[in-house]
Order: sequence, then C-alpha cells, then structure tokens
Amino acid sequence: MFGYVTICKEKLSEEGFNTFRAYYCGLCKAIGKRCSHSARMGLSYDITFLAIILSAVYKSDDEIKRKRCFLHPWRKNSCVTNCAALDYAADAGVMLSYLKLVDDWYDDRSIKSLLAMPLFYFGMRKAKRRFPDIYNGIQTCLEKLSKLEKNGCRNIDETADCFAKILEILFTPEFIEDPSQRRILAWLGYNIGRWIYVMDAYNDIEKDIKHNNYNTFLKEYEGQNAIELKKALKEKLHVSMTFTLENAASAYELLDAVKNREVLDNIIYIALKNKQDSILGEENESL
Repeated sequence: MFGYVTICKEKLSEEGFNTFRAYYCGLCKAIGKRCSHSARMGLSYDITFLAIILSAVYKSDDEIKRKRCFLHPWRKNSCVTNCAALDYAADAGVMLSYLKLVDDWYDDRSIKSLLAMPLFYFGMRKAKRRFPDIYNGIQTCLEKLSKLEKNGCRNIDETADCFAKILEILFTPEFIEDPSQRRILAWLGYNIGRWIYVMDAYNDIEKDIKHNNYNTFLKEYEGQNAIELKKALKEKLHVSMTFTLENAASAYELLDAVKNREVLDNIIYIALKNKQDSILGEENESL
C-alpha cells in the first residue's frame, strides 16, 4: 500500500523478474479468493515482498500455474498458488489497508479514505477471523501512532517506532515456528517498517504543507519551508536511513531462506537503496 519496497528490474534476470511477477499476480488472486475482489485495490509491492520472504523461510512447495488476469481476462499470467505465506500476506495486506484507511479518516477526515473503506470492509472481516491477533496488533499500533500525531509529536523516532512495530507483527506469523527465525524476521520487519515511515514522511513534506496535514518533520522543524526543511534533513537521513537498511540487510543475512534468493537480494541490497537515493535526491539511479 506504500510502494516503497519493490524491485530494481534492470538488475534482475528474466527468471528472477518472472518469479516476482508470479508472486505479485498470485497475491492478487489470493486476495480476490480469500477476501474480496474489491480488496484487490490494496495490492502492493510491499506486501508482495512479505509473501516472498515468508515463503522462502517457511520452505513451502509453492506451485506456479497459468491463470487469467482479473483486469485483463484475455491474458494468462503465471501465479504462485498453494502457498501458506502468500495466503497470509493477502489477509495481512487487506487488514492493514483497511485499518490505515480508518486511521486516515479519523485523523484527517479524508473523504478519499472514507469512500475506500467499504471496498475492504468485508474482506477485512474474513481476514480478521483467520488472524485476529494480527488484526489487533496492527490496530493497537495505529491507535498509539494516532495519539502521538494528535498530540503533535516532534520526535520521528517515536512515530516511526509505532509503524515499525506493525511490520514487526506482520513479519512474524504463527506458522513460522522456529524462535530464532522469528526473532530475525521481527528485526527485519521492524527496520523495513521504520525505513518506510521515515521515507514516506520526508517524501510527503510538500504535500503535507499544502494540505496542512500532520508530519513529524513539520512539527520538529516548525516554521521552515519545504526547501529549507529538506535541505536540513537530507544529510541526516542519508546516514540514519542507510544504517536502518544495513540493520535490515544484517537480519536478512541470518535468515534460513531456501529460495527466491535472487529476488530478495535484489530488493534488500539494490532496490531499497536506489529508492532511498531517489527520494533524497542522490545521484544514484532511481527505480
């Protein structure tokens, strides 16, 4: 739903790209089958990454089948099927999408979010019945985040921590039973979540100024315009976010991931850094 965790296509082999697409299309199918067709609107690269990495750790024997595309019924795409990690990611993505829309409505009175909520409501109810603890965990973190935002929190570490803990929860479903792998996945998810929140806050500075939306950076550096603020933050974030990505990479290297290595390496070592450089205005190629 955020679109920050994606691939660098130019650095993937054709086989690697086809693997990523098979998970992406399989996730779309799983959302439609398990939740609702309208909930497919929440399909994202971020949740696709969740499915790919959990599938690699869970060591499931995923099947790939050719199926017709929902949006392009005359075309058949390769889709991953019979995959517990993919099914879980479908449910997790729908629950996160719905709860984020609810949070945006209560915080900003976003009409767009209010109108989108019914698209996810019935799918969310199905997903919640299957994973109530995950739903409650996401909800608790978002409520804490909402409280910080309403109180005008000026500390990006506090707000980013709330969102990071959501990803920590999503990355540790019950079917991953090994305690060591769960700890590693939790730390990986936490750092990816922290990185997404901070990058999104920085990326939205101009928009949030224009619409008078809450943004931790705008509170911390109150009175500065977008150009001044981004200039003040750029070097600081380059250092801190690179460190966060290094934490994520260190966790990833400890995982017992038995497949999808090319795609996961591409995301962890190349695509995330490229995305960061693109957002911060560095000279590296953007996605």
